[in-house]
Amino acid sequence: MDNLKRRATAALFVLLAALALIALAATACGGDDGDGAEPTEEPAATAEQPTDEPTVAVTVVPQETPAEAPEISFQAASGAITVDGDASDWAGIDGATVPMEQIEIPAGVDWDEPGPLDPIEVTLKVATDANNLYVLLEVPDDYDFAGPVPPDTNNHNLSAAAAVMFLIDEGAGPHMGTAAEDLEASLGMVDIWHWELDCGPGEMSGGGDPGGGDDPDCNLDDEYATEPEAREDDGKVVENSGAAPNATGENTLAGVWEHTARAEGAGAAGTWIFEMSRPLQTGDAEDAQFASGGTALVALAYFDADETLEGWTDTGHLESSSENGWIEVTLP
Repeated sequence: MDNLKRRATAALFVLLAALALIALAATACGGDDGDGAEPTEEPAATAEQPTDEPTVAVTVVPQETPAEAPEISFQAASGAITVDGDASDWAGIDGATVPMEQIEIPAGVDWDEPGPLDPIEVTLKVATDANNLYVLLEVPDDYDFAGPVPPDTNNHNLSAAAAVMFLIDEGAGPHMGTAAEDLEASLGMVDIWHWELDCGPGEMSGGGDPGGGDDPDCNLDDEYATEPEAREDDGKVVENSGAAPNATGENTLAGVWEHTARAEGAGAAGTWIFEMSRPLQTGDAEDAQFASGGTALVALAYFDADETLEGWTDTGHLESSSENGWIEVTLP
């Protein structure tokens, strides 16, 4: 019996020693700071519990674009045009029908009240070749031409006149650089091809003295403006503006006009043909510059000699931008 008790006691000591060694090894491996502890399992995800707050639909508001999408846009044609007042070489070229009407002068703008004119629709076509931009403006109106202007007279107001305007500064408004809401607040510079008919049909207009936009003979002037009362020939400084003269000012415009009923005499119903061209690139800071694949933003004006007994007035012309804004022309 004593031997049996001794063997049992010895076995118990062996078992206790083994358990102590196992506990010691576990303590050494695990450490008190838990660096080697097995990661605990994340609790299982549970479904979101409904709240008492009502569900609110999120509305994504589109960002405003820098300018409104154009009301009128079209693709210019590719090809050379002969500038001669004959529109037959434009026959296969698509353009745009452009409504034109007199501008409504905003309250507070101190301008003379113009004579009333009915709205009209004109045709605008544009083409380019490797070097030049070509523009055709066809205006349905009767034939009024007072003839070449003698010195120091103003009778070109008794002849029709036209203008084509292009954006220079991004953001400039289609009313000579302003918006219709405020015609005295400049939004930037625009390029104006301003044509008062001081030369006869079929006669080439444009060009003029080097270094400026003036055409002293035929009055197809290359001008710029920042607002309606700040308009000047390229190269010249608007009075009291404080700006420096533009050394790059020049006039490479060319234009020839015709009227489809000219042979029938004054007052005959027909269509004015204003055909113009200019190099795509001029290097003039007061010109719009054009490039293949680019976009030209255009606005139009027409001065009707029948507006008053003294002819057209500066403020009474028909223009394209009141309802249409800029006309967008994509160049080939």
